[in-house]
Amino acid sequence: MGPGHREGGPRGSGSKTLKDFPERAWKVDQRTEEFALGLKVSSNWPKVLKFVSMKFLGELDEASLARTQRCNRRLADPNRLQAIRDTGLMDTPQEEAFDRLARLAAQLLNVPLTIMSLVDSNRQFFKADFGLPSPFRETRTLPIDASLCRYTLEGEPIISSNAPADPFLKFHPSTGPWGIVALIVLPLINPEGHVLGTFCCIQPTVREWTAQDHLIMKEMTASIMTEINLRDQLRKLKAEQRMRDTFVAALTHDLRTPLTASKLSVQLLGRRHADLPSVQTSVARVSASLDRAERMIQNLLDASRIKAGKLVALEMRECDLHAVAAQTLDELSALYPGRFELKAEGLFTMRADPLGLRRIVENLASNAAKYGAPGTPIEVRLERNENEVRLQVRNQGTPIAADDQQTIFEPFHRTRSATESAEKGWGLGLPLVRGLAEAHGGKATVTSSADEGTCFTITLPLDASARQRLSA
Repeated sequence: MGPGHREGGPRGSGSKTLKDFPERAWKVDQRTEEFALGLKVSSNWPKVLKFVSMKFLGELDEASLARTQRCNRRLADPNRLQAIRDTGLMDTPQEEAFDRLARLAAQLLNVPLTIMSLVDSNRQFFKADFGLPSPFRETRTLPIDASLCRYTLEGEPIISSNAPADPFLKFHPSTGPWGIVALIVLPLINPEGHVLGTFCCIQPTVREWTAQDHLIMKEMTASIMTEINLRDQLRKLKAEQRMRDTFVAALTHDLRTPLTASKLSVQLLGRRHADLPSVQTSVARVSASLDRAERMIQNLLDASRIKAGKLVALEMRECDLHAVAAQTLDELSALYPGRFELKAEGLFTMRADPLGLRRIVENLASNAAKYGAPGTPIEVRLERNENEVRLQVRNQGTPIAADDQQTIFEPFHRTRSATESAEKGWGLGLPLVRGLAEAHGGKATVTSSADEGTCFTITLPLDASARQRLSA
């Protein structure tokens, strides 16, 4: 094993890292100091490292010169540079997602060096690699004047079996010090057509690249771009979601004012025409609709708070959970007659938000009625010990899938069975149940199986206000 061999890398008689090849040097501006890529300077040079502008070391043919000029014009394209910034990859640590592809390409091609780079207007940044030698492995940058990859900015690859004999590559200042002989450099092109950088493989000996080699590099480059594009889509989706959440929060907040005015007007109308039964019927119908709209708005506001990591606002006072549950189930029985069985023993006086408790019972009981097996009983059980109370709502029917149980309390999440059912919903009820439980200092859990049915359990402290003071 040679001194430059990296464990886990390609093996074989042709497998060497660049450390196995002598570092070449050249003179710049008639100076006698020798250096490689501006990174190795004599002790007489200033300690502050200065990169010397590196020009081609010979006269290019007309086609090669035209290519360099076209690529140079694209170097500072503001749209291209913005596309690079949007990736969020410049000047970031190495990541296994990209390094894995660099390793795999090196193994499949049996080459000592593969690099994924981003190329901005000033430098080339090595985001991922296999076989990159020091000091580049530490600095991870190369001045743009020494970059060969900049000449892919038109979207065309650079491919050569013998760079020293190539009319374009033989005069480039980086081929000598890097020991570049055979290479494939493919541009990383985003969906808008901007070249973000390159993915390349380098062989320090003459090598005739095969069609299979080209295909491997093409597929690896496509995989890198898939990773970049998926990250970009995720970033945009998160930004869109934040904007949507902000809009919903603002909209629901602003709707409360006209809704309150409407309720007051309806109440006034009812008082003025208390002697007219037809008016009272209409007033009751409108009031019920306005109450429903108010609950929906409050649910959206609370969901926004929960998603932002905030606790739902509560108004604590002495209340009886048994009485709250009994009244709530009695009202729901008008919609689901004969379904609910309340089982409770002892006193359930506690310090909590009675409206919050009602919303917990209402959401769990109505969900059990809507999504449980039709006609089967729904058991609502209350238990208590010295410090806390426990509310359980159990129904029979199709069990909740294990993966859905992990996310069922997330805002706007609906289980597959709920989505496939005829029941419409926003996916806000259960997140609100958990949010209300946690705001009381408690918790919400779920278990579900074909034998035992589905059971939601809410555990709450007897004095939720004390828990709030401790957490404040």
